[in-house]
Amino acid sequence: MIKNFFNRILQFYYSTNKKEVLLQSKLRQELDSIKKREFKKDNKNLIPFGFKVFSQTDEDGIINEIFHRIGTTNKQFLEFGANTRFNNTTYLLMKGWDGVWLESSEKKVNNIKKKYSLLIKNGKLKIYKKTITASNVNKEIKSLNLNKFIDLLSLDIDGNELYVLNKLKTISPRVIVVEYNAKFPPPIRKSIKYDPKFIWKYDDYFGTSLQLLEDNLKNFGYVLVGCNILGVNAFFIKKKLVQNKFPKNTTAKFHYQKFRSGLNNIRSSHLSNDKWLND
Repeated sequence: MIKNFFNRILQFYYSTNKKEVLLQSKLRQELDSIKKREFKKDNKNLIPFGFKVFSQTDEDGIINEIFHRIGTTNKQFLEFGANTRFNNTTYLLMKGWDGVWLESSEKKVNNIKKKYSLLIKNGKLKIYKKTITASNVNKEIKSLNLNKFIDLLSLDIDGNELYVLNKLKTISPRVIVVEYNAKFPPPIRKSIKYDPKFIWKYDDYFGTSLQLLEDNLKNFGYVLVGCNILGVNAFFIKKKLVQNKFPKNTTAKFHYQKFRSGLNNIRSSHLSNDKWLND
């Protein structure tokens, strides 16, 4: 009787949510197809290792795999552009890391202080209201007293990432995660004009093309080792750390992923609960 009851519930669910179920199935098939294709290109490709815990899409898994291959030194991170919903370092906090978030929005900072209160109280996370620009980036980082060779720097400030990275001297991260504008595939080199007061208008005028990021970061000793499947974030590591642990091809042309907004609609099996952040 109980079994029949649950079967009827499932039948009702699938009948009323048939379109959503079919959409999720189609999206997951597309996701699996892309992962298989990227693995076939090079079995050291990072995309097949992607998964989501607290990140926007698959960044958590890719970052996890990068440090599985190169190891950690201090388990310290710095993230520009923290977000109360998605970010690239909350999963690291859950794994025992510590670090700093810099966010320009006072509203977001206040929300973060409430949502991450225990982690902040325990000293694992520090959050500051800061607007990072090319002219103040080194001064602001110096005031944080971070390890010069922190394991991870993540940037998502919706515009001036290239200019901030070009001026960065205070720290030398082992790994850099930076948002790129997938509107411009390699070999196109494009970036917005520098404006310290730039505010993203939720259109396609933001950031920098992948090719230009690769060109510039190469001058600082970094190589491109992958992009996430959604075509949002690129992953760079110090050249000396690559060895034989990543694809030999480190070009933007090889690693570029187009923007796949549809895949952002893939649902996790369960809704995320903020209680995990304070247990």
